[in-house]
Order: sequence, then C-alpha cells, then structure tokens
Amino acid sequence: MKNLASKEVKIGIAFVVSLFILYFGINFLKGVNIFKPTNSYIVAFDDVTGLTLSSPVVVNGFQVGLVSSMHLDEKTNKVNVEMNLNKGVRIPKGSKVRLDVSLLGNASLMIEQNLATTEMYTTDDIIEGSRVHGAMEAVSTQMIPEFVALLPKIDSILVGVNNIVNSPALMQSVNNAEAITENIKQSTQQLNVLMASVNKDVPVITGNLKTVSNDVAAMGSKLNAMDLNSTYNSLDATLKNVEQLSVKLNQKDNSLGLLLNDRQLYDSLNVTIGNASLLLKDVKENPGKYINVKVF
Repeated sequence: MKNLASKEVKIGIAFVVSLFILYFGINFLKGVNIFKPTNSYIVAFDDVTGLTLSSPVVVNGFQVGLVSSMHLDEKTNKVNVEMNLNKGVRIPKGSKVRLDVSLLGNASLMIEQNLATTEMYTTDDIIEGSRVHGAMEAVSTQMIPEFVALLPKIDSILVGVNNIVNSPALMQSVNNAEAITENIKQSTQQLNVLMASVNKDVPVITGNLKTVSNDVAAMGSKLNAMDLNSTYNSLDATLKNVEQLSVKLNQKDNSLGLLLNDRQLYDSLNVTIGNASLLLKDVKENPGKYINVKVF
C-alpha cells in the first residue's frame, strides 16, 4: 500500500511538473517570461493588421515588452491590445502608442513617451493607439490604384506598338533604310577612291603652287628693284604736259586754239571746202570749160 501511494504521488508530481513545463513552454514560445515581473497596459486600435501575439513593444528602438493578447471590444468596435512591459517601464500620460509595419511585414508597437509630465497611466486606463502609414500601405493605397488606372492606357499603347510593328509601312521603311545604307556604303567607297586620287595629285598641285609662289616672289623682287619714284615722276610730268596742252587747246591765244575754238573760222573753212567740192565737180563735168587745147 505504501509503495502504491508513493507511485501515485510520483505520478501526480510528474503531472504537475508537466503542466508547469507546458505552460512555461507555451509562454516562452509567445515571448512571455513568466519569471520576470511585468506591467500591463491596454491600447485601443482601429486597425491591427499585421500585429500578432508576441509582437515587440519598443521605446526609442529598444524592446521593452511584448504583445500578450488582443480582443475586440464590441461596444467601441476597436481592438484592445494588451502589452506586457518590463518591470519599471511605465508610460506617462499623453504618450503615443503607434503600430508600425515594416516592408517585410513585421509589426511592432512604438511608444513615444511624453516626458513633459510625471503623471503615469495605470493598468486600468485604455490608451488610444494609432497606425503608422508605412511604405507598404502607401504602395497599396496610392501606387496600386494609380497603376490599375494606368493599365488601360498601357494596353492601348501596347496595341498601338503592335500595330506599328506589324504595319507593312514599317517593313517598307526598313527596306528603304537598308537601301539607303547600301547607297551610303557605295558613296563611301567612291569617296575613298576619289580621296585616293586626290592624295595622289596633291604633291603635284603642291609643287605647282610652290613654283607659282616662287614666280610671284621673283616678280615682287623685280618690282622692288625698279625705280618707282623715277617712273612716277615721269608719269607726273607727262600728265602735266597733257594738262597744259589741253588748257592751250581750250584757249584762243594760239593758232591751234583758234582753229579749234573760232566758230567763224570753222564756218569759213566749211564754206571754202564746199566751194572747192563744187569746183571739182564742175571741172569733172565740164573739163573743156577750163582746159583749152589747141592743135597746130
């Protein structure tokens, strides 16, 4: 009987220990350390998407607790989240608790403490929480609707591109481009031949230019050797004589001037020449009137 009692006691003790280990293991998996005293606070959120049990609670990036439970308040239609904070961590009144979800989907509660007061929340108070609109929410609420709105335009653009690609005009343009490229290739070859010919003739042209340059230089040397001052003086004297002759021809104090400028003399000479012409005509027509021939 004594052995049976001792076995039952051992079984009972093992069962209690197993329950304790099970309870401790479940809380350990939840991230709750039952051996570490904590402070509990309730935070009410409108939306707790992404938040799970054992999500971390941080202050200035340092973890100070975990989310222990969540339940829906049917009266306010809000989700009450219970936070277990480390012993000694208290929340001043006026502080803000924000729910933040990272790009990887990990959610955490961030406490922004109000250091301007010494009055603290109690475990019976309900703290109003808010949600941080992160990059993922901005993508889902802003970029995705805009992208969906762009889909019809993108579809029409792709249809237009497809029509252009399948258009016969595009193939004709490609063929024309190939023909143009071939013509450019032929023109380039001809230009290379022309440049080769020019390069062959360039030395000859350069030699001719050098000869012409030498001839011009020799001519310049001869011009420099000429007595230009004497030539200029001779020309100047000649021009002066011509000028004097012109002046004398315009004056009436000399025979040549009178001959050129006396109208009466001109008229007299004109009449005399006219009479002489009449006389020669009459002699030609009536030679016997002026020539008397006697035959003995």
